[in-house]
Amino acid sequence: MGNRAKTVLSGPLFLTVALFLFCWPLWLLGYRFPKGGGDLWNLLHPVWSFVAEWVEQGVFPLWNYRMMGGDPIIADTQYGLLNPFNWPLFLIHPIPDRLVLVRGLLPIWWAGLGLYLYLRRSPVWQLGRPAALVGAMAYMLCDSFIIHLGNPPFNDAMAWLPWVLLGVDQAACRSRAIPLAALPVALLLISGHGQMVLYAALVIVLYSLWQVLEGGWPNGWRRLGRLALAGLLGIAMAAPVLLPALERFPLTVRAGMPLEARRGLEYFPTMLIDILSPSFHGRGVDQSWLGWARAETGYVGAVALYIAILGILGNLRQRRTWALVALGFLAYEIALGYQGWLYPHLAPWPLFAESWKTARAIFVLSLALAILAAQGIESLRHRHRWRVFLWAGGLVIAGLFLWLRAPALVSAVPDGSPRLNALVGLRFAALLAWGTAGLGWMASTSPRWGQAGLLLLLLAELVALGATVEAEPSPQPGPVHEPAKAFLRADTGWFRVDVDAAARGVWSPVSLQVDGFEVPQSAGNAIDLREFVVMYWSIPHRTHPAYRMLGVKYILVPKGAPPGGEGIWPVFVDDPLVDIHLNTLALPRVWLVYRTEVVSSYGEAMQRVLDPEFRPELLAFVENGPILNGTGKGQIELGWYSPNDVVLTVHTDEAALLVISDMFYPGWYGELDGRPVSVYRTNGILRGMVVPPGTHRVEMHFRPRSLRIGLGLATVALWILTIGGIWRRAVRFPNPAGLPC
Repeated sequence: MGNRAKTVLSGPLFLTVALFLFCWPLWLLGYRFPKGGGDLWNLLHPVWSFVAEWVEQGVFPLWNYRMMGGDPIIADTQYGLLNPFNWPLFLIHPIPDRLVLVRGLLPIWWAGLGLYLYLRRSPVWQLGRPAALVGAMAYMLCDSFIIHLGNPPFNDAMAWLPWVLLGVDQAACRSRAIPLAALPVALLLISGHGQMVLYAALVIVLYSLWQVLEGGWPNGWRRLGRLALAGLLGIAMAAPVLLPALERFPLTVRAGMPLEARRGLEYFPTMLIDILSPSFHGRGVDQSWLGWARAETGYVGAVALYIAILGILGNLRQRRTWALVALGFLAYEIALGYQGWLYPHLAPWPLFAESWKTARAIFVLSLALAILAAQGIESLRHRHRWRVFLWAGGLVIAGLFLWLRAPALVSAVPDGSPRLNALVGLRFAALLAWGTAGLGWMASTSPRWGQAGLLLLLLAELVALGATVEAEPSPQPGPVHEPAKAFLRADTGWFRVDVDAAARGVWSPVSLQVDGFEVPQSAGNAIDLREFVVMYWSIPHRTHPAYRMLGVKYILVPKGAPPGGEGIWPVFVDDPLVDIHLNTLALPRVWLVYRTEVVSSYGEAMQRVLDPEFRPELLAFVENGPILNGTGKGQIELGWYSPNDVVLTVHTDEAALLVISDMFYPGWYGELDGRPVSVYRTNGILRGMVVPPGTHRVEMHFRPRSLRIGLGLATVALWILTIGGIWRRAVRFPNPAGLPC
């Protein structure tokens, strides 16, 4: 390998080693993350397992029938069906736990690599290797990434942001580089958590406007045109995810919350001290004393913070410095939520109204601090010794102040371990201030060794304070319930299994989904379909007629629990922790109804369905559908049931409404003997189709129009990029000498 190749690979290799060292509890102790399982294991893993199972059979599932009454997983960006980071998981079934952990770490490494390349190659920065490594490491191991290890889609959006900024730089100067901006924009939109995508998009827009203004006249207009085209193409390529997500969101639990209730998880001004020492308010699920599961601190390392101060002081005359300071202040103001002056004006806007957990915007401040730290390291190369002397002297004094005043500063912290942790954290920050000052002074005389020392000191700090924040011992194998599973699998029928609230801690609905059973519950995702959730939890008891239409044949209850009512009794009691009760009242998963009544809305259907006199086997409430008033008989034979398709053979002697106990949702289309027919919203949440007398082949297919339009837009965008690239290669335009980009 040549010297040039070694030079190019040394930075990414160092970041890889740094992440490996940070994850030492995983490799050496067999730990896993996050603490408590988080969304990674309780929300994402069951869906990823479902997708992998069907991909193995040659079907790419758009719909997950194992949760609730079905869920359009293509329309939830958290599941990331089109996210390239998830594709390796979908190709292996069952998915190894270690691969899930690697997936969780991937965006951290990708974020570090992206910021490293951005700082090295961007014409805005063009920093040296040590400076770029400091910035990259501070960003990739910042608090926002670490406390969200349990939500990879959250971290994906933050990881793609540096790549988009690098693409914006390139596209601003050259038309041929438009794909370098459009592609990461698309991947950020495809892979990210909605809130983080919003904040990242805000950064991208502001950065693009700054690039336009920096171009002057008339180059600024050319830059604006190129960047606008790149943005539009990126949005178009992400349309297969964006359009289904936009279709889904108004139907979710989160969208149903009133605007005045959309508050919580705001950043407090007193939390600025956590940027210096995250131990002050506590970090992670088991350390925070603020009453939140995970507090957003913005921490990038005290060493990086100290160097960022030098990055500001040493570059006061540069517009890029003040642009970063302004960006960090903007992020801080948004993170404050209603406590600040800016967010109350943004809150009524549609996108911000749905992203009220404003503390998460603090990651933008972390990004700004990381870049300022890189700029500070670069300042050390210029050997302005008097400036470094003043900075180092200030750090020594600040460290002395922290050490002496730490007991007074932590007086507001609760007694016990929280106060002790806060005290130790502040004094550790004081030690780091002295260490940074000494190494910074060394760097002014011997840049190579001083910069290397600062880089290693930052790495040591981030590993020492962050490696165990979300890592915990891998849970011991719990009760596997194999005899109970065998009992349920011995029933070859088509049914759902419900879990009593008191038994969820023993055998969770999530575990049942992973084991291949259909469950009328979810993991409590805020993006769950509101109408099904409301209906399920509004049913007063399991002998209520409305519960019969959910297809729940078996109910898991705590050991020794009494029967749930008339028609529900124990049928399996050999498990040491739970019993299985048989619900003899349950209707089949699909049935025929010969009498219908028309309702005009979901609310009206809810009232009728929750009536204790309702008989779902005899009557159906159809929204804006047909009126039937017969007394016929019929038979149904299941042909094929998969995530995206249902095929049935139906024989009936009168016109009937076929009802399937699966969720009604836009995108389900019906066919009767190969001819398109309507699918009706039935009983508020279910799907129904009218079947005339005779024997017929009835089909339902999930083909969302939003997805088809999105795929069409993505195809057009890719076609434009491809044809544009070919055309530019074939026709070379002259570039007048000296014309700036």
